[in-house]
Amino acid sequence: EAIRQPLSDELLRYYHDNLTLVMIIAWLAVSFVGYSIKSQKSITKISYFLIGFSLLQEIIDWLNRIYLDTEYAVSWRADLPLQFCVMGFYFSIIAIYLAEKSNKESSKIQQFLFDCAYVLGFAGGFQALLAVDLTGINNMLGAFALNWAHSLIILNVLWLIFAYGKRFTIVSIFRAYGFILFIIMPVGLINYILIQNGIDANYMFICKPPNVESSFFIGEWPIYLFWLALIYFLYVLILYLPFKMVDIYKSKI
Repeated sequence: EAIRQPLSDELLRYYHDNLTLVMIIAWLAVSFVGYSIKSQKSITKISYFLIGFSLLQEIIDWLNRIYLDTEYAVSWRADLPLQFCVMGFYFSIIAIYLAEKSNKESSKIQQFLFDCAYVLGFAGGFQALLAVDLTGINNMLGAFALNWAHSLIILNVLWLIFAYGKRFTIVSIFRAYGFILFIIMPVGLINYILIQNGIDANYMFICKPPNVESSFFIGEWPIYLFWLALIYFLYVLILYLPFKMVDIYKSKI
């Protein structure tokens, strides 16, 4: 009953932020285990555990939205899987599954999914953990689900990097950024159709900025969209640097 009870924003943020600290420890642990482990059987078991836990989180999230959170109403306005972080979340799960299957036919798809999940996790997901938007979050379970929706992307991506040796390359920069620019168009069209039917949709924050203070959103609509595109490209370049530095280091050994 306690997890269903509506809470103040202060308590919701408290639960969310404390779970973030726990998840940071999990990120470090998964990175270390992925780097150290040599047994393919162990890698397989951990991979399926991460997939299972991620999917369980989604089930819990939807049970909370539909049944447990008495203040929440599922709607076309907010519950379609059209946010960047939702896409990054599912991309990371599918990428782990395909990496575990490890066949040549899916290698390009694996890389594409990893590239997008890496950028969407460490850019959008990480930003969402720092600048928390509690819109539609009313209880403890909702705060946990909100956190996992972002922190699990990063956890899964780190597993792909350290257990499966996935790398973000120069080509990855344009592949991931190209996806971001491309997907805005159909999602913007869906927003438009919903708005024309009286539904105040704002998927991917294309129509207005989120209800948080963020350095990513500069100015009013549509100016902030152009700034966002520029900032995201710079962010993607920065995300490439760790891999470039590792390559430079290995070339000098």
